[in-house]
Amino acid sequence: MLLFELRHEHRVALGETWRAWIPLAYAAAMLIAGAVSLALWSRGGRRTLQVGFAAAIAVGVLGLEFHGGAIKGARTALKAWTVPIGKDGGSAPGTLPPPLAPLAFAGLGVLGLLACADGPRMR
Repeated sequence: MLLFELRHEHRVALGETWRAWIPLAYAAAMLIAGAVSLALWSRGGRRTLQVGFAAAIAVGVLGLEFHGGAIKGARTALKAWTVPIGKDGGSAPGTLPPPLAPLAFAGLGVLGLLACADGPRMR
């Protein structure tokens, strides 16, 4: 679903910059690699998924920079809480990239790494 949501959210940026294609290409590749890796779980699939989910963290951090940077993004997100009810926040919705949205990829990567972690062994 993240792939479809990204395609919609990046619809304008896809024609403006090659960077908007990075999360789409990653998500499409991970769908294929993920299906194959799950089928081959005990024969290296787990390791392949770990690499793929680590790449998701990298894509998220890179996207955070492309969306304006971590400090600016956090400041922008926190500033929204200071806007009085009934007032606009200074920029129309959709005019700027959502500052912290790329962290969804980083979160997906962390969850995926946890799911693929080698759990404790019973003796």
